[in-house]
Amino acid sequence: MRRKVKVASLSLVAVMLMSMLAACSSTKNEGGSASSITPTSSVSTDKATKDPYEITMAIPIFGAVPKDVEAVQAEINKISQAKINATVKILPISIGAWQQQMNLITSGGEKLDLAISFGASYGSAATTGKIVPIDDLLSKYGQGIQQAVAPEYLKSAQVGGKIYGTPNIKNYGGRTGIIMRKDLVEKYKIDVASIKTLDDVEKVLKTIKEGEPTIAPLASGLSPLLESYQTYDKLGDRFGVLPGFDNGLKVENYFESKEYEDLLKRMNSWFKSGYINKDAATTQTNEFDLMKANKAFAYIAKYKPGFVEQEMRKTGKEMVWADLLPAAYATTDDVLNALWTISKNSGNPERAMMFLNLMYSDKNITNLLLWGIEGKHYVKVSDNVIDYPSGVDAKTVGYSNQNWIIGNSFLTYPFKTDDPDLWNKTKAFNEQAIKSKALGFSFNSEQVKNEITALNNVLEQYRKALETGAVDPTDKLQEFRSKLKAAGMDKVIAEKQKQLDAWAAANKK
Repeated sequence: MRRKVKVASLSLVAVMLMSMLAACSSTKNEGGSASSITPTSSVSTDKATKDPYEITMAIPIFGAVPKDVEAVQAEINKISQAKINATVKILPISIGAWQQQMNLITSGGEKLDLAISFGASYGSAATTGKIVPIDDLLSKYGQGIQQAVAPEYLKSAQVGGKIYGTPNIKNYGGRTGIIMRKDLVEKYKIDVASIKTLDDVEKVLKTIKEGEPTIAPLASGLSPLLESYQTYDKLGDRFGVLPGFDNGLKVENYFESKEYEDLLKRMNSWFKSGYINKDAATTQTNEFDLMKANKAFAYIAKYKPGFVEQEMRKTGKEMVWADLLPAAYATTDDVLNALWTISKNSGNPERAMMFLNLMYSDKNITNLLLWGIEGKHYVKVSDNVIDYPSGVDAKTVGYSNQNWIIGNSFLTYPFKTDDPDLWNKTKAFNEQAIKSKALGFSFNSEQVKNEITALNNVLEQYRKALETGAVDPTDKLQEFRSKLKAAGMDKVIAEKQKQLDAWAAANKK
């Protein structure tokens, strides 16, 4: 959808939150019927909803707070009050201040019912008691969630055998490839279908460099160039990975692998040849802005349904895609990019779960959260496709949100520039994705948190320069490896292997 955060942006968010944007599971619930909140225990719905309650829901904001948040909130409350005798107070928090504010709210005992948890911070929030286990609440009040999120993906949210959050429905996984400007592809008669390997990419980059000397054939932005070129399950943090998404569940140091070394040598060769932007190791600009400014031809990314259209809106240019790694894989990290959780500070976890259930089962709630108010923030151009109202555009609309944070995006309307069948294709994409053998495993880094901090410092110092080709791996790779080892890489891998073995035994893997 428009306004989605691109993969590199999500990776940056993940770094900021100490955690990393794209695959979803299928849903069969088409609306928000009352049956979706009917308890399965002896507690009656009447008793559970007897007294009114205001749910405080924290939502991350990427940019300025939309001016019509309160108007949208009022419309949501008309529905939630009728269905569960509860209203919602939306607490918008800038993504840059998100983790700090969450820590302050939690430690200060401030009222908070629902909030997003990102990536690696999810496991820590669960083990330190900042969020509550929700298995019983799901059983009583979460039928809509259970219908919407496939069991293997919901189970991926377990920490210590208990579920603490509900994964937002989106693409769970991706397929590595390269996205290119269509005008230059056509100008130089590049056969997109013939691009299948990095050797093929190299030939294309050479053609563009020779024909367009003022632009970078391959753009590297905020994230390391190889961020999306992933042949392994990173198991949360890349400090010990699962090669080939299987490897007999043996954790290995990817930075010591020949594959990694060969990739660095290739990137360095490309950099020296002028195929990668010269400021790749230091730039604060993302790839699609480089493309928009006519400074780049292509970038490496992960495909999901609707991705090409999404990038066309971001770059303002027609784009084409070529697969480099043909299979799409789903990992725990893909599923746990963003989950809804119930805070330990909630005054009524039952009512929080009831509203969370509506976010996964009620079409009106999900579209209000994503698009705002019909007629004011969007209009229907068909039964299932929307556009801006006359005189309104992306810059002037009074409300906007990200579809990867609103619960069940499968219930939302596609925008007119999207494929009208986007969500059915995303469901199929998720169903067909190859599940990592470690899907469902979530690493708890509490026992090695000091080592993780030290390793992240080393990664910050070396990784981007190496992976953009800006430095020669002959000079720096061994230094990088040695510093990782000194920072405690072996200890972290041993701890991760121990936890993975225990998880495999418990899940009969």
